[in-house]
Amino acid sequence: MHRARTFIISIIVVAGFFGLSLMVLRKPASRARDQVRIAVNLPLSGPLATYGVAVQEGALMAMEDLGNQPGPKLQFDWQDNASEPKTAVTILRRQFLDMPDVYVSGVKPQTMAIVGQVAATGIPHFVWIFDTFINRGYTNNFRTWVNYKVEAPVYLDYAKRRGSRRVAIVFVQLPHALEEFNDVVIPNLKTQGVNHFLIEPFDLGKRDFKDVAVKIQDFQPDLIILNGFQDDMIALVRALRPLGLITNGNTIATYDMLDAAGVLGADELEGIRVVAPRFVTRPETRGLPEWRNRFMKRFGKSPQYTDAFAYDMTMIIHDAARRLASPGHPKEWVAALRVTDLTGITGPLKFDADGDLITPVEVGVYHGGKLCPLVP
Repeated sequence: MHRARTFIISIIVVAGFFGLSLMVLRKPASRARDQVRIAVNLPLSGPLATYGVAVQEGALMAMEDLGNQPGPKLQFDWQDNASEPKTAVTILRRQFLDMPDVYVSGVKPQTMAIVGQVAATGIPHFVWIFDTFINRGYTNNFRTWVNYKVEAPVYLDYAKRRGSRRVAIVFVQLPHALEEFNDVVIPNLKTQGVNHFLIEPFDLGKRDFKDVAVKIQDFQPDLIILNGFQDDMIALVRALRPLGLITNGNTIATYDMLDAAGVLGADELEGIRVVAPRFVTRPETRGLPEWRNRFMKRFGKSPQYTDAFAYDMTMIIHDAARRLASPGHPKEWVAALRVTDLTGITGPLKFDADGDLITPVEVGVYHGGKLCPLVP
C-alpha cells in the first residue's frame, strides 16, 4: 500500500512538471464558435475498462439523441489510459496542446494523477471516481456518478434499522475505500452502538476470498458490508455462499454489485442488498423503459447505471453550452454548469455545493434475479 501511494505521488509530481510547461507552451487553437471540444481520458481497456466503456456508450447514445438539436455541437476526443496513471498523464499532455472546453477523466488512480493539472487550467472537469470528498478543494470539478458521499449514509441507516451490533466489513485497500470506512462508516457505526467489528481490507487484484469467508464464519456477524470492484463482488459472493454466510438481509454491498449482477446467477444474488440509484431500483418510471430499449437496440445489451450517468453528463454539457457564448471562458463554463437544472434519465440533474450530482439512492434487494426496492 505504501509503495502504491508513493507511486501515485510521483506521478502527480511528474504531472505537475509537465503541467507548468504546458501553461507556457500551449496556444489556444481556433475553432468554430458552435463547437465544444470535450477531451476524455478514461480506461477503455485494462482491468477498469468496464467503467470507461460504459461512460463512452452513454455519451455516444446521448449524442445520437441530440442529433440536430439547436445549440453548439459537441466533439469528444476519446483516449484510452488503459487503467494506467502514467498513460493518463501522457494523454493529458497531448490533449492540453489544444486546450479543450471540458475535460472528463477516470477512474482512480488515473484521475488522481492529473486532477491538479486540470484544476490549474480552470476548465470544467467531470471526474468518474467514487471518493467521498474528491471535489472539495476544487472549484472546477463536477461529478455525475453515484459516490461514497451518498452511499455511506445508506449503510448507516440500514445498520440502524437492523439494530446491528456485530458488523463485518470487507473492502478494497485503496484510498477512496479507506476514507469511506475509516473516516465515515466505522466511527458512525460505533456511535450507533455497534461494539464488535471484523475489518477486512484486501489488496486490489485479490481473487481468492476463502480466507476472508472463514474469518467471517468464525466472527458470526449480524451484518456484512461488501466493497470492491465488479470482480471482487463476484469472488466474494462465491466465497461466502458455500458456507451459508449470506442470508436474507444480512449482506449489503456497494454499487459495483450492480455490475456483478450481470455475471452472478439468480441463486447467488438472492437476498443480497445493494446501495443503488432509485432509477435502477424503480426502472419503470419517467420513460426509462423506452430509453433502456433504445440502448439495448443500439449496443445489444442492457445498460449499466454508469451508462445512464454518462448519458446525463452529456446532456448537462450540451445544456450549459446552449446558455453560453460558445466556446466560452472556463469561468463562464463552470458558472453555467453549477446552475444546471434539468430532469434526466437518472433523476433531477442539479449539483450540490461540491459539484456533485444530487442523486437519490436507496437499498435494493435481489429476488429471483431481479433488483427491487427494499420495502421498509
